[in-house]
Amino acid sequence: MLRSMARKRSSPDPLETSSQPRWLVIRDVTSRPVRYTELPPGADLKATLAAERRRLMGEGWKADELKRYSFVFCQRDNERVCISIEHFEPGTAPVGHGSFLGYKAKDDP
Repeated sequence: MLRSMARKRSSPDPLETSSQPRWLVIRDVTSRPVRYTELPPGADLKATLAAERRRLMGEGWKADELKRYSFVFCQRDNERVCISIEHFEPGTAPVGHGSFLGYKAKDDP
């Protein structure tokens, strides 16, 4: 194959607008969901993640910089949480997707 014909592989943007619902999830240090909110299809995922980061910073949390990822870590005193945009509602992801199948947050009915 000629060099000019080589394909460049690019990673998909995890915060690209989607036609499917997504979830804004805050997980504790053991990855259990503490709080989550369903985001409607077409939501601005980057802006949602940035707004939640700013909200926690307003409550005294220190937050990592936003990068090209769908998550950011925040810490306050001895607490650490991860804010993320996820494809599945917590507790409903198929086995093998790194979630606690069937786990519901403390606040859930």
